[in-house]
Amino acid sequence: MSPTAGSGREPEAPPVPPAGADPEVLAGLLEVHRRLDLPDQLQVLVERAASWTGADACFALGPDEERQALVPVATVRTRGSFDLTGTRIRPTEVRQWVEAGESEGSAADLLGGVVPASSAMLPLRAEADEAVGLLVVVNPKRTGPELERVRSLVTLARRAIENAIQVRAIRDLVIKDDTTECFNRRYFEEFLAEELSRANRFHAPLSLIFFDMDGLKQVNSLLGHAMGSRALLEVSVRVRGKVRKFDKLFRFGGDEFCIVLPETEWHGALEVAERVRVAIAGKAFLADQLGEKGGVKMTASFGIASFPLHARSKAELLERADWAMQRIKNGVKNSIAVAEIVEEGHGP
Repeated sequence: MSPTAGSGREPEAPPVPPAGADPEVLAGLLEVHRRLDLPDQLQVLVERAASWTGADACFALGPDEERQALVPVATVRTRGSFDLTGTRIRPTEVRQWVEAGESEGSAADLLGGVVPASSAMLPLRAEADEAVGLLVVVNPKRTGPELERVRSLVTLARRAIENAIQVRAIRDLVIKDDTTECFNRRYFEEFLAEELSRANRFHAPLSLIFFDMDGLKQVNSLLGHAMGSRALLEVSVRVRGKVRKFDKLFRFGGDEFCIVLPETEWHGALEVAERVRVAIAGKAFLADQLGEKGGVKMTASFGIASFPLHARSKAELLERADWAMQRIKNGVKNSIAVAEIVEEGHGP
C-alpha cells in the first residue's frame, strides 16, 4: 500500500521561498516535496548534503515504527566505513541536545562516538518545531556556504516533513489493529503477498510463524473482555520486543497472531519463535491491573511454515503454519511445531 493510496492525499505545494533563494536549495526542496514517505524525503536530504559539503558520509535518522526512538533511515557513503546500524536515540536525548545548543561535540557524544567530533548534525523539524529526526554530515570538506545551504534546505523542508508525518499517521490508522497496536489482518494479506512475490523473484526464503494464545478465553470469562483486550496488547508489546526489525507482527484475528519473517529459513524462524514463546510464558500478564492477585499466566502454541520448503503460495503457507500450530494446540501447548515437507498436491 503506497502512502498516497492509503491516505488519499496529494503532495502540497512547497512553501514560497524567500526572494533570492539559492536555486540549488529550491531544486532540492522540490525533490523533497515530490515524496510523501519520510524515508524518501530524508534520502533526498542526505544526497544533497553529501553532494554540497563533500562529506565522507551522510545519515538521516527518523522515527522507528513504534515512535520510541530515532533510527537510521537514509544513508549516503562516499568514503570511510562509518556505520550507524543499530543506533537508537531516544527523543529525550534529542531534546537535551537541542537545549544544549546543538554543538558539534555533543552531537558526536549523542551518537556514541561513532562519528568524528568534526561532524555536523542538524535537527529535522516539522512545522510544530519539534525535532522529529536528525541529519548527520560526517567530516564535511566544505563547511561555509555549503553547510548553510544544507541548513536552508532543512529549514524549508519543514512543511514537507509535516505532510509525511501526517500521511504516516493516516496510513497507520488503516493498517494497525486498534486493540493490539500491531499490524492488522488487512495489511497481513497485502504484505505477505508482496513479500512472497519478492521471495519468488529473488529465490529467497520466507517464513511464517502462526501462534494462538492459550487461555485467553478464560481471561475473558473470568475477568471480562476489557481485561482480555489489555492482555492482548501486552502480548503484542512483548512480541514486538523480541522480533527482528525487518519482521512484522500481525493480529490475524481473535487471539491468533502471525509473524512474517522475510529472507528467513525455518530454523531462523524457530529461533525467533522460541524467543517469543519464552517472552509470553515467562511473566504474568495484567500484573498492574490485578495488583496483589499477581497477574495471569498465559502461554501460546506456535506453528512455522517456510517458502518454498513447505509451501509455494500464500494460501499454502498460512494453511501449513496453521496445521503445525494446531498440532501443538491440541497437544502439549506452550511449544512450537514446524510444518512437514509436503509434496505438491498432497495434504499434511
